[in-house]
Amino acid sequence: MSKAMRDMPAWGISLVINLSILAAFNYIVLESQKDLDSTTITSVVDDKLQEEELRFNETAMDQVGTDGTGVSMSPSLQVATAVADKAESREQEFDEVFNPELRDFASESIDHTSEDLAQEFENKGTSDKVEGGVEGALDRAAYEIRNSLRSRKTMVIWLFDASGSLDERREAVANRFDNIYKQVGETGDTDSLYTVIASFGEKANLHTPEPLQDSAKLSEIVRKEIKKDESGKEMVFSAAKMTLEKFQNWHRSKGPWNKLVFIITDEKGDDADQYLESVITLGKRTNTRFFTIGNAAIFGQLKGYVEYTFEDGYVDYLPVDQGPESAFPDAVQLPFIGSGQDWKLKQMSSSYGPYALTRLCAETGGMYLITQETRGYNFDRAIMRRYAPDYRPVRVIKQEIAKNGAKRALVNVAEMTYRSSSPIPELTFRGYNDNILRTDITEAQKPVAEIDYELKRLYDGLSTGTKDRDALREPRWQAAFDLAMGRILAMRVRYFGYNTMLANMRVTPKPFADEKSNMWRLVPSDEILTGPEMRKAAASAKEYLKRVIDDHPGTPWAMLATRELEMDLGWSWEEYSEAIPGSNGMLRANQEEVARLLLADEERREVARQKAAKPRARPKL
Repeated sequence: MSKAMRDMPAWGISLVINLSILAAFNYIVLESQKDLDSTTITSVVDDKLQEEELRFNETAMDQVGTDGTGVSMSPSLQVATAVADKAESREQEFDEVFNPELRDFASESIDHTSEDLAQEFENKGTSDKVEGGVEGALDRAAYEIRNSLRSRKTMVIWLFDASGSLDERREAVANRFDNIYKQVGETGDTDSLYTVIASFGEKANLHTPEPLQDSAKLSEIVRKEIKKDESGKEMVFSAAKMTLEKFQNWHRSKGPWNKLVFIITDEKGDDADQYLESVITLGKRTNTRFFTIGNAAIFGQLKGYVEYTFEDGYVDYLPVDQGPESAFPDAVQLPFIGSGQDWKLKQMSSSYGPYALTRLCAETGGMYLITQETRGYNFDRAIMRRYAPDYRPVRVIKQEIAKNGAKRALVNVAEMTYRSSSPIPELTFRGYNDNILRTDITEAQKPVAEIDYELKRLYDGLSTGTKDRDALREPRWQAAFDLAMGRILAMRVRYFGYNTMLANMRVTPKPFADEKSNMWRLVPSDEILTGPEMRKAAASAKEYLKRVIDDHPGTPWAMLATRELEMDLGWSWEEYSEAIPGSNGMLRANQEEVARLLLADEERREVARQKAAKPRARPKL
């Protein structure tokens, strides 16, 4: 040791040694980075696929997913807790890669950084709106098949909904098969690719008893062998289970296989309760990833509507099961009182797929690909990512709901509104004479007492959860609870005021200010004349609804709250004139003539009712 070193303090010697070690590590990192920079896309994807293989390991399965007891998060829980800005970055990446208008990715390499791959894994399993509809989703399918072939032999299972509403979509897929497999062949080893085609309706049908390698036969099989199912049933999960069980050990002696299942449908499936969890478990054990090419779920609704063309060319929209997007009901079903009923509010997009199919995709590392939005209002997906439904198993969500009084009360009340519907009250009344006015008012009041009773039940039920409202942390639950409370309170105020106004008019009919007037109508008013209790309830309703608008802008909850506040909560009478039916424009008439005209009018209405009772026969979709 030199004299300089001997004279140096101990801390100085330690500093020199540590700096030397750091310099060596820095050299190693720089050399590793050079190697990483020169790595091809194939090696990056291979690393990712090895990571996915670990996720499918049966030992890991015991810790995550449906049957896990550990603290690790399953893919579906990762989806439910994903950070919004990372998801937005992922969507931009998909737009660049999978939108054929932006890039021909079949002939162009894609450079993924390690950060991109981390985001891809973290956000796997959510719903994603696909640009280009079905064609865009099929381009995405080609991409997934190519990547799968880079790691091992692959079996692709196409599972088709056989219902009549899917005729057009099945044909679109059949038309694109050649293009899909051409894209795969340009960068993938098609000798290691096998294809299976199955369909489902009331039962599952396997159209390829042995997997095929000749892609030229696929289109013909879809067009000729899939027979339209008219049962109205969608047994998609039992079909998936049957198909996976059939081929889970196929050619096992030749090594491990990847399996990709692409479900083509526009509904949610009728057998999730029986088979969802077993299909998830089977999918994980067999290295199977599920993708669904389907429709967006209707926000908070069970039924959506699809366009259907009858044999005579008549076009109508028929109901199909497309929702809801959540495992438990969290959207209270209430009508809007007054004019301007907006059917689009009942057909809004949830921005996600139906719960069961989306969960299946989430748990197996796939994705629900939305190819068709609803006919109602749609919302910015970047905003809606904060409001993702909970995709954990039903039993886990149920336990979570039971722990919070606000969640428990909301689910119970929402379920009550699914079982019954509130009629929209009549707002116009004939004032031809006092007797006719009293008759109309009496008929209008008949359902009001029952409605008011139901609204009180809803309010009392939801009120039990107010003490736990502030404990809600998820934006989705916050918005849903506040909207439900605001709307129920608003409806109570309106119906109570409505009944009071009718009762007063029936006891003491108001005289017309204009002698030409012969009709009365109730119009919204900002003045509440039904006492301090209702005024207090009105103020509370507005507070809840304004909080929804302020805290959750750009969402379905905010849109519904805005619509509710557009109409004042009080009532006032407004008179106007209307020609009496059959009176040749005469505005008023004597008692005898009024009776005759009303009888003729009722006869015409009865004829119209009889015609309406014979609707066009609707097929089961």
